[in-house]
Amino acid sequence: MQPSFHPCDLAEFVTQIVESFRPYCEKKRLHLVTQLDECSPVYLDMEKFDKVVYNLLSNAMKFTPEGGTISVRLKSERDRCILQVQDTGIGIVKDQIPHLFERFRQAEGSANRSYEGSGLGLALVKELVELHGGQVTVESVYGQGTTFSLWLVAGNAHLPTQQVLETPTELNTSRASVELADLELVSTTDNIEDITINPSPSINTQDSALKTQHSILVVDDNPDLRTYVSEIFRRNGYHVRTARNGSEGHRLAQEIIPSLIVTDLMMPLVSGLEMIQMIRKEEKLKGIPIILLTAKADEETRIEGTEHGADAYLAKPFNDRELLAEVRNLLALKENERRIVELNTYLTESVLKRFLPAVLVQKAATGDLTLDLRPEPRLITVLFSDIVGFTQLSNTLRSRRVAELLNEYLEAMTKVVFGNGGTVDKFMGDAILALYGAPEELTPNEQVRRAINTARAMHRSLAELNQRWQNQGVFDGDRLTSVQFRCGIHQGTAVVGMFGSAERADYTAIGPSVNIAARLQAAAVPGTILVSAAVADYLQEEEITKGSPLELKGVDETVLTFAVTSEVMVNR
Repeated sequence: MQPSFHPCDLAEFVTQIVESFRPYCEKKRLHLVTQLDECSPVYLDMEKFDKVVYNLLSNAMKFTPEGGTISVRLKSERDRCILQVQDTGIGIVKDQIPHLFERFRQAEGSANRSYEGSGLGLALVKELVELHGGQVTVESVYGQGTTFSLWLVAGNAHLPTQQVLETPTELNTSRASVELADLELVSTTDNIEDITINPSPSINTQDSALKTQHSILVVDDNPDLRTYVSEIFRRNGYHVRTARNGSEGHRLAQEIIPSLIVTDLMMPLVSGLEMIQMIRKEEKLKGIPIILLTAKADEETRIEGTEHGADAYLAKPFNDRELLAEVRNLLALKENERRIVELNTYLTESVLKRFLPAVLVQKAATGDLTLDLRPEPRLITVLFSDIVGFTQLSNTLRSRRVAELLNEYLEAMTKVVFGNGGTVDKFMGDAILALYGAPEELTPNEQVRRAINTARAMHRSLAELNQRWQNQGVFDGDRLTSVQFRCGIHQGTAVVGMFGSAERADYTAIGPSVNIAARLQAAAVPGTILVSAAVADYLQEEEITKGSPLELKGVDETVLTFAVTSEVMVNR
């Protein structure tokens, strides 16, 4: 480190940092008191020394329970300034104090293991204080609290001449947002907030605009690494949220649904692998890309991470550009996947909704419905309906109006078919062919029940349309006052599936059963529903009236017919 020492009013310097901590202390209901006496000027490298004060205050806040007190005192003794940070927190076990400032050593006996880290914070404090020619000491009573004391020599005689600059400098208060980002999590585990930092001015604004729609969740128990990784993303225009362990990460992911997650492997409470498993089990979270960032770089760990659902793996230490490249690639892949899903859903719905009920279309679009559309013989029930009088009506109206009325009729009838779980095979002018039992498999009895309910509902729906058209003056009162409905229903075997070519194909039914239904419709008296004996077998006696046997064109055998009574008569 190459420091530059400038004259500094230590009391003012400490006051600014302490005040930046006050809102966080208030959130945690901690009392923050100060007693700052005037002190002889000291020479500091502010960008380095502020880390010392931030670190000591952050530790005091983390390990002091709600209702506790943090005291910051500054006093002068001869040629020295003494800065003390005292808390009423959990304290440090006595035999751990000699090792407190060693690198990668952490005091055991902490009552809260949620604040794991690298063990570098206090080691850095010691090195930075000694860089200024001072010293740091600690006193602690386990269970009662801890006091850190910094001893700084006034003036600059003790510092290297070439590193001393007489020009005063000011504390960069904007650094507080970065240094204190971790405290948003410390202030309350139930109210995790986001720290918004403006992107670096050097970012390409167009590129940034594309990226800022993405939010990245960084999960790591090491506060220094959380801040470091978060800054990499923020400088590149991403929104960043942070969590201290897998439990917080999972909860925050449920709340914000991030675009991507970067997580450590080894964490207290809930590990990175455990969090990934939890996320992959939730429907709304399972598609989020996850990067595993960890110091465990062995092959077994990488395989385990992949098996648990990690999309990428980076070993610490990592390259910033490599991390950003992984993020960009995964987000691009996710965006392409989203577009493909949208296109697939659109294509599926646009094709299937022409002949399938909305419920089945939705299931097919989400992959919850398996349809075998290959042509194959199946037992189905065929409904063939037509209206009488529409041709006469079309001769009295303009072509555009005829088309409007026909579409109005077909739309109403389609809703009825779909509403009763049927499949629309095709429209032939004002005739409608509907299937039951294909592609959705249904029992013969259920097929008949749905077909009969459809026919009755179509009859009622046409009555409503007739009344509407009459009110609109569509009919010529002298020759035509309404159009009439007739319907034929037959159950039998037909070959059902996709027919056509790779360029153009339709889902339809082919065979004598379709022809019989069409012939029944043609033989039906206007206003009635005519069914074959195969259909009548599933109906109650009071629902049907036996008709005359019919010899239908194209059918070798005589077909027994039955007229289905209206619902009013059935209810009687």
